[in-house]
Amino acid sequence: MKVVTGSEMKEIEGRSLDFGLSFMRLMENAGSAAAAFVKRNFKIERRNCVIFCGKGNNGGDGFVVARKLAEGRANALVILMAGKPAGREALAMYEQLDAMGVPILAFDAAEQKLPGWLAQADLVVDAICGTGFLGQLREKDKRACALINAAAAAVLALDIPTGVECDSGKVADGAVKADYTLVFDSLKPCHVAEQSLPHCGTIEVLDIGIPDEARQPQPPQRDEEENDAPPPPPPRLGAMTVADVFALLPPRRPDAHKGDFGRVVNIAGSARYRGAAVLSTLGALRCGAGLVTLASTEAVCACAAVSVPEATFLPMDANDIGTIDGMSPIIELTDALQTASAVSFGCGLENNLHTARLLESVLKQVSCPILLDADGINALSGNIHLLDEAKSPVVLTPHPGEMARLCGTTVEEVQADRAGVALAFAAKHGVILLLKGQETLIVTPDGQLIKNKTGNPGLAKGGSGDVLTGIIAALIAQGLDLVDAAACGAFLHGMAADRTAKRRSQTAMLPHEILDDLAGIFLEHGR
Repeated sequence: MKVVTGSEMKEIEGRSLDFGLSFMRLMENAGSAAAAFVKRNFKIERRNCVIFCGKGNNGGDGFVVARKLAEGRANALVILMAGKPAGREALAMYEQLDAMGVPILAFDAAEQKLPGWLAQADLVVDAICGTGFLGQLREKDKRACALINAAAAAVLALDIPTGVECDSGKVADGAVKADYTLVFDSLKPCHVAEQSLPHCGTIEVLDIGIPDEARQPQPPQRDEEENDAPPPPPPRLGAMTVADVFALLPPRRPDAHKGDFGRVVNIAGSARYRGAAVLSTLGALRCGAGLVTLASTEAVCACAAVSVPEATFLPMDANDIGTIDGMSPIIELTDALQTASAVSFGCGLENNLHTARLLESVLKQVSCPILLDADGINALSGNIHLLDEAKSPVVLTPHPGEMARLCGTTVEEVQADRAGVALAFAAKHGVILLLKGQETLIVTPDGQLIKNKTGNPGLAKGGSGDVLTGIIAALIAQGLDLVDAAACGAFLHGMAADRTAKRRSQTAMLPHEILDDLAGIFLEHGR
């Protein structure tokens, strides 16, 4: 394995942004990988774990470890060496941990009691200083290191033991002597230097999701005097992980109320497709939206109220074919749209002139993000100008047939170049687009492309897409960035479906059963 310096590691992390990662995700991945190592090698349930966290990114990694250990029912205690973290990512991890109610104490206040606590500890995690440490330890950090070294518990250092210089391997007086050093992505010089090896203990290199391509140096810049234009940048490619998803879904605060989690207005359903309204509404509720209103015909609302009593309902006029009358005034819907955090439109509405007129009216009035699926997309196909006139951000979730209708082409042509077709459409119309199918694609107008790796052929049933629509709408309503909401929604939907297939089989599984497995996934991750 190649050894990289601290500055080279920062460059690698920076280049990983071009592959769909973010610094927040890298921190979540690092902490999650370290916690997974602990769980593989130590029994942590009801065991005492003390995590020392500094103010920088190493401390941020420590907050993630503490959260994951607490989720595994460990008795986690966090010691802050220099107050709340300074960086955005580390502060976000601190706030997630604080929301869980994990004890977090300042070192100054806890110092006198720490020897007694450490005498009862089963595991100590050193996340005080990382690659940026140089010179000698501050007096307070030196006292903390002495306490760590005196503990009888196993000591794990995150990336580099505190008091060891990354590039030179020089060891400061009083540096941590770890039993294990959990190295993130790549070995650094201190992990092979003779003077620092005794302080590292057993070295374990952990994968934190950085692709091999990010380790390659950037190609040289083109000569400015060259006349030919540089080639366009390739699409940024990435893939979600479960760590990414739950880094974006913080635990609920103890004092939270339903208004904190957004209101979804779901415009869905018709006489023939009442189940689509039920499934999409259920999906939004099960994925955590605070309030979900189903806007549909009286008959659909009456049917849905039996299956989804938690929803509220907005009965609308029906036409003579059992769909929403798009020619009538929609005063009641207008009021609901003004208070919505997210709007989903299209599940089971049927493809007719009424739906097209209703879509036109909604797009002119809605001020929050709107997700178009199924017949919302079909209605758009003949009125593509509505996309360019829309005042609010739009997310589209077509299957290949709907994508072909949007582009005026064939399913075969879409499938022959799924990424190219999706990226071109998103760039032209300024939308977030989720193209369903094997390895669902999420693309953005600026060329970001995320492949979803979860899911199975058991999803090839009517109703699966309705559930996904509700899930994504709920994530948008809870404040996620539209790209993150689409990517997280696809990942969770597929992950839950994979579990459903294991207990029901791909042939026999039903879309509504996916939501039971989704609940289990949230439970496992403390959400």
